[in-house]
Amino acid sequence: MTKPTNNVKRILVCLLCLTLVGVEGALAQDSNLDSRREAWVIMAREGQSERAIDGLSRLHERTGNQAVLSDLIALLIRDSRYAEALGSCGSCRVADYTVTSLEALGLAARETGDLEQARGFYQALIRRQPDNLQGWLGLVLVDIQQGAYLAAGHGLQDIGDRLGVSDDWLQARIYLATQANDALTELRTRHRLVRRNPENVSEVQALYRVAVSLGARHAARNLLRDYPGAFTRTDTQWLDYYDAAAMVRLAQQTGRPERGMEGLQALDAIIDAPQASPELVRLAQYDKIVALVYLRRFREARELAARLEAEHGELPHFVTRSRADALSGLGQPSQAIRLYRELAVAQPELARSTDNPMNTSLIYAYADAQQYRSAQAVLDRWEAKEPDALWNFAGTTRLENPNIERIEQLEISLTTWRGDEKKASRLLDDLLDQAPGNASLWHLKGDLSRWRGWPRQAEQDYQHAAQLRRPEDRQYAEDAVLLSRLERGQWRGTVDAIEERLETGMPTGMLDSLKRNLKEQRAGSISVTGSRGNTEGKNVQSSRDWRYEARIDAPRNNNGSRFFARRIGMFGEYNERPLHAAYTTAGYELNLYPAILSVEAGHGAQLNDDATLAGHLSYSLSDHWRMALGAEVNSIETPLRALFDDVNADRYQVETSYRRDEDGSGSLGLSLMDFDDGNLRRSVYGRWVEQFHDWDEWEVKGTLFAGGSRNDSVAASYFNPASDASVDGVLEVSYSLPLGYRKNFTQYVTLGSGSYWQEDFGSDVTWQIGYGHRWTLAPSFGLEYGFMRQRSVYDGDAEFENSISVSLEWSFL
Repeated sequence: MTKPTNNVKRILVCLLCLTLVGVEGALAQDSNLDSRREAWVIMAREGQSERAIDGLSRLHERTGNQAVLSDLIALLIRDSRYAEALGSCGSCRVADYTVTSLEALGLAARETGDLEQARGFYQALIRRQPDNLQGWLGLVLVDIQQGAYLAAGHGLQDIGDRLGVSDDWLQARIYLATQANDALTELRTRHRLVRRNPENVSEVQALYRVAVSLGARHAARNLLRDYPGAFTRTDTQWLDYYDAAAMVRLAQQTGRPERGMEGLQALDAIIDAPQASPELVRLAQYDKIVALVYLRRFREARELAARLEAEHGELPHFVTRSRADALSGLGQPSQAIRLYRELAVAQPELARSTDNPMNTSLIYAYADAQQYRSAQAVLDRWEAKEPDALWNFAGTTRLENPNIERIEQLEISLTTWRGDEKKASRLLDDLLDQAPGNASLWHLKGDLSRWRGWPRQAEQDYQHAAQLRRPEDRQYAEDAVLLSRLERGQWRGTVDAIEERLETGMPTGMLDSLKRNLKEQRAGSISVTGSRGNTEGKNVQSSRDWRYEARIDAPRNNNGSRFFARRIGMFGEYNERPLHAAYTTAGYELNLYPAILSVEAGHGAQLNDDATLAGHLSYSLSDHWRMALGAEVNSIETPLRALFDDVNADRYQVETSYRRDEDGSGSLGLSLMDFDDGNLRRSVYGRWVEQFHDWDEWEVKGTLFAGGSRNDSVAASYFNPASDASVDGVLEVSYSLPLGYRKNFTQYVTLGSGSYWQEDFGSDVTWQIGYGHRWTLAPSFGLEYGFMRQRSVYDGDAEFENSISVSLEWSFL
C-alpha cells in the first residue's frame, strides 16, 4: 500500500477540521433548542399558556424534536385541550412518543371518547415499561369506561398483586365502584384511602358524603368528630338532613308512623335552623312534603307543595308523587290523576315498582272519581306486563312477584266498587283456598263483608286477620273492627275507643275512615220531604192531597242516642171543602244495641187538636234479620176525612225484615189501626226488592209488593172497603253521572203494573210510570225529585193520578 502524498494529507486535515467544526455547531444548536424549549415552559408556568403552546408548536414544526413535542403535549393536556394534544403530531407513530407522552395521550384519548386509541397508547407504554403502574391503570380505566366492570375488577386485582396497592390504585378502585353503582365498595375503598392520607381533607369529605348517602350515619358522625377541621356547621346540618330523610323513608318501608313523626320534627328543625343554606332548606322542605303525606296531613302538604312550586319551579318527581297522594287524600282525584299520569310518562318504572307501585294509587284515584273503566284499563295493562316471578339481584333465583298479589286484590276491590259483589266474593274465596293463612286476604274479606252490608261477619273476618299477624301489627285490623261496630250501630264503648285511638294513635288510612264515618254518623241533620197528588182514590190520606214532613236530628252522643223533632203537615179536599192537619212532635232515639227504642210525643193542630204519642222498637237479630214493633196513639197516619168526622185512630204494627245481601231484601208486616168510630182496620203486607243489574253507571232493580186489608162495616167518609188486596211490581232503571269525589247525578225511570181487588167491586189493572232525579252534591247534601203518572182503582172506577215528590237532606258536618 503506497503512502499518501502531501496533497492528500492536506485534504484529510481539512476534512477533519470541517467535521470538528460541524460537531461543535450541532452541539451549540442543541443547547440553544433546549434553552428555547425551557423558555416556553417557564412562560407557561407564569400563566402565559397560550403563547407558550403556540411557541412550542412552531418550534416542533421546525425541529421535530421529541422533547419539544413532549412539553407541547403536556401543556395541551394541562389546559384540557385533549383533541389538540392528540393531533399535535400528525406524522408521528406510537413508537415516536416518549413514555410521558404515551401516558398523557392515553388520558386525552379517554377524555375524547376514543377508547380504542387510548388502549393502544397504554399498551405501547406497558410494552416499553412492563412495570409502569399508570399504563396498567390506564387499561383498567378504559375497561371501566367501556362498561367491562368485571374485567376491570380482575385487572385491578392483578395490578395490586404485582405492583402493590397505591393511592392511584385506590382511586381507580373508587372510580370502578362509582361507575358500577357499588356504593359499599366505594365506602370501603375511600376509608382505606383516608387511612393512608388522613391529612387529605378532600378525601375525608368524600368519604363523609358516601357514608351519609349509604345511611352509615354513625360512621359519618365519627368522621365529624375525628376530623373537625375538615367540616363546617353546614356539613353537620346536611348530616342531620340525611338522618331526618332516612327516618321518613324507613317509616314508609316499615309502616311505623312514629318514626315518620320523628323525621318530620327533625326536618322542621333543619328548616328553622339559623344560617342554614338555601339549598338545604329547599331539600328539607321537599322531604317534609313526603313526611306530611305519610302522616296523612294532606292539606299542609298540598299548600307547601304549591308554595315551593311557585318559588322554585317544577317539583322533583318524588315530591310530585306525594303531592298527588295528598290531592287524592283530600278528595280531589281528578287533579291527582293528572299528576300520576304525568309521572308515568316521565318515569315509567314508577308505575310497576315492586316497592310502592304508582299504578295502585292511580287505580284508587280513578275509582274515587268513579271512572271505573279507566281504572280497569290501568289494571289490565299492568297485569299483562307483570311476570309471575322475578329474578333476584344476582340473577340466580326466581322470587315471587309481589305485584301479582297486589293486582289480584285490586281486581277484587274494583269488581266490588263497580257493582258485582258476588263475583268479587268468588274471586276472594278462590285466593283464600290457595292461601288460607294470608292476613291481607282476610282483611280484604272483612272489607268486602262490610261493603256488602254484613258488619258482624266483617268483624269476624277482621279478627281472624288480626290473629294471623304479629301482636305489634294488629292495630290496623283492630281499628277495622271498631269501624264495623260503628256501622252496625254498636256505639256504646266503640266511640270512646275510637276517640282514644284518634287522640293517641299514629295516623293511618283506617283511622281516617274511622274519623270520617264517626263524624258523618254523629252529625245532626235536617230533612224535608213533600208530595202532591190529584186523585179521589184510595191513598192513605185522601183525595187531592199533599203532605210535607220536616225533621231535625240533633247530633248523636257517644252512645249513639239523639233527640229529634218533626213537623208534619197535610192538606186535602173533600166535597170541595179544604181539609188541614198538622203535627209537631219531639222525640228521643235511644240506642240500646242491638235494640233501638224511639219515643215521640207531640200535639196535633187544626183538624186534629189532640196530643199524639208514639213508640218504636227495632231489634237487629243478625246481619240478615231484624224485628220491629210500633205503637202510635192518635196516629199521624189517620186519614184527613176521618179527622173531619171527628174520628181519631191508634195504630199498632209489627214487622220482620230480611236482607239477603246487597241485591235482595224484603219485609213482612202486620198493622192494626183502631178508629174511634168502632172500625178496626187489619192490614198485612209484604215487600221484596231485588237488584237485577248494577255495573258502573247502570242499575236495574225491581220491587214486588202485595198487601191486603179488612175493615169493619162502619159508615165513614174515609175510604173503608170491607176488604181489598193488591199486587204491584215496579221496575226502576237508573243511570248515574259522576260529578266528582262522592258526588253524582242520577236519572231514573220507573215502570210498574199490578192488580187491585176490592170486595163487591172485583179486580182491575193498575199501572204507573215515573221519572226523577237524584243529586248527591256533597256527602252532607242530597236532593231528589220526581214525577209519576199512575192508574188507580177506587170503588171499581179507574182514576188517573199525577203526582210529584221532592226530598232534601242536609247533614251538619
